[in-house]
Amino acid sequence: MTTETQTDDSAIEGSNNPFVRRMIDSHSVLGLAFAALIYIVSLSGALTLFVPEISLWENRDTVTSYETSPSAVAAAMENAEAELKPGNEILNVIAYAPDEFKPYLTVRLNERKDQKSQLESTDWVADPRTGALVSSVESPYAHVIEDLHTMLHLPRPWGRYLVGLLGVVMFTLILSGIFAHPTIFKDAFKLRLKRNARIAWTDMHNRLSVWGLPFHLVITFTGAFLGVAGITVAALAMLVYEGNQEAAIQVIQGPQAIQGAPPMSDSPNYMAMLENSAGEGRTFSLLISNNPKDSGNTTTVAYYEQGILSARTADIYRNSGKYLEKFGGSDSAAGARAFGMVQPLHYGTFGGYPIKILYFVLSLALTYITSTGMMIWFKRKKQQGQPRPRHEAAWRGMTTGLSLGLAGCAVVVAGGLSIPLEPLFFALWFVSLLGTWLSSNVETLVRYQYILTGLLLVAASVLHLPTALATGAGQVTMLAIDASLAIGGILFIWIAVLRLSHNQGVHKEELLPAE
Repeated sequence: MTTETQTDDSAIEGSNNPFVRRMIDSHSVLGLAFAALIYIVSLSGALTLFVPEISLWENRDTVTSYETSPSAVAAAMENAEAELKPGNEILNVIAYAPDEFKPYLTVRLNERKDQKSQLESTDWVADPRTGALVSSVESPYAHVIEDLHTMLHLPRPWGRYLVGLLGVVMFTLILSGIFAHPTIFKDAFKLRLKRNARIAWTDMHNRLSVWGLPFHLVITFTGAFLGVAGITVAALAMLVYEGNQEAAIQVIQGPQAIQGAPPMSDSPNYMAMLENSAGEGRTFSLLISNNPKDSGNTTTVAYYEQGILSARTADIYRNSGKYLEKFGGSDSAAGARAFGMVQPLHYGTFGGYPIKILYFVLSLALTYITSTGMMIWFKRKKQQGQPRPRHEAAWRGMTTGLSLGLAGCAVVVAGGLSIPLEPLFFALWFVSLLGTWLSSNVETLVRYQYILTGLLLVAASVLHLPTALATGAGQVTMLAIDASLAIGGILFIWIAVLRLSHNQGVHKEELLPAE
């Protein structure tokens, strides 16, 4: 058995090759340095794919419809403008059209007191027939998940930059992982799950890395690009436009405002703009009016263009009504087309639910790869006589606490309780991590945390079910989320029971000779 194991490890790692050994070392160093953040971003990224659906799930009074009209969208924009708080200035008003993932019309007002004040955003669900503002949209659960993925709940823009850096690190980890395992493609279907824990984890870690390789490369590259977009603009300005950031922004975002243009007494003619931009092969998605009372500013009518992969194509108008240009889309330059592909490639918003579900599964696989990478390292250190029990306990508390915090928030939302979600989420997460780190019996505590997480998810599903059954066009979405919560809860409980059985019967075969 010893000979077989040593041969297997050598084949996997190719440790006699100096180049491979350097790749192994760099892979380990990067993985250990950023593992916790990568795990958080990967798991929250899987859930962020369904933020529109989660927002619908937590808003009980949403008027659902997959259809709307230019007149309703125009009315919704004007109604949102009328909600401006006295003394504030409008930054922009945005209308989001219903789509296959979000069956409701929403409008957002972004305002502030002055240029030094913090942005104030308010969202409403609008009647898809009349544009009347029906109810405000409160999506704290979706906000917790999305901010965790895009900014790690850190201040702007530093949180986004850190997530972008993680994308670069993950991309590097993937490449170093390939070079560190010369036989990784040859052994693409080699699984030894009945062996000890380390061999099973190593095989699953390597196999999932290979099977999801195209996805992992795309998701990390696009994530890095989106995270450092602000830095990208500054670099573009410095290299191409001699430091002129406005020129660089115009290349990426289209025409900008004319400074000193006269104010307008009325809103832009949204109806005329929407009708002018309608056409065959175009699906309206977004209307943005920047400072709508400024005639020199711009209104953008964005739409999906049939047959191309792009976040959005847009027609850009002056608020006064003058058509300026078509931005992006099939007629744009290759660079602009490539830029437009970044967001849909990262979030899987093309190809409908089959692509979205595939992204979800592969994102969970990436989360599992990160987790097993750490567990392999802990196991190796133990076999080398250098155990890291406190580090391992903290790691396991971090991973189980993250799930427990999200499950606890789901119960609060499903039960309609008025409890601030962010403090609750971080409190549950911290208590779980601290408890596991201080525990003298980590296995038992982790098992109970799994069971509690499972029970909370099932409870959230049961509590929300009456709301889902009473919903209109979004009923299928709500029922799907309720079912997913119940299935996820049952899986957590099943894993806890399986872990107990595994620990009682397999530990005797766990130790291998140190390398």
